[in-house]
Amino acid sequence: MGRPRSGTHAVPTPTRILDAAEVAFGAHPFALARLAEIGRDAGVRRSSLLYHFDSKDALHTAVVDRLFEDLIGSFTEAVAQGGDLMAIIDRLFGTWLRFLDARPAFAPVVLRGVMDGQGPVRAHLRDRLVPLLDRIEGWIVQAGVVPASVSVRAALLQIGSDTLVRASAGPLQQPLWGSDHPIVTVRRLFDLPVEGPPAG
Repeated sequence: MGRPRSGTHAVPTPTRILDAAEVAFGAHPFALARLAEIGRDAGVRRSSLLYHFDSKDALHTAVVDRLFEDLIGSFTEAVAQGGDLMAIIDRLFGTWLRFLDARPAFAPVVLRGVMDGQGPVRAHLRDRLVPLLDRIEGWIVQAGVVPASVSVRAALLQIGSDTLVRASAGPLQQPLWGSDHPIVTVRRLFDLPVEGPPAG
């Protein structure tokens, strides 16, 4: 194996491994992601990788855990900025969309985890995102911006699943969805101002 790339030692070895594994698990199903390639991309030998993460299952779990920790941390920061309910909701949607852009592995990892039921994805969705979904649904109902005939829960899930699939679509994203930014659909549905970028 070659020597680690220049500058890699500025980042702790476990972080370099997790970064490389996140890319690998985003690009490939679990069975096709290779520890040797992850180690190469992280600039470490396979033995060093296995010293930090003793199996591919453990590494995959650590990647998923970190993705959800970072997402929940971003949501927590968005809520902490305060404002009225609809400003917070708009900020949460913007945070979600920026996270999908910044961490492109998240969407395919989650979709695969939902479909195959392997690994910690379903547990994270149940234990971490469902309580947040409950909270957002309550806020929207309280704000009274959606007609009673519309299921807020169904709308939130449709937006979430649509943006996950869209983020996973790669070069199909433009032909399938066109150029409309998903925040426009969200804002129209929840009676928010349509103009302007996602709230920061």
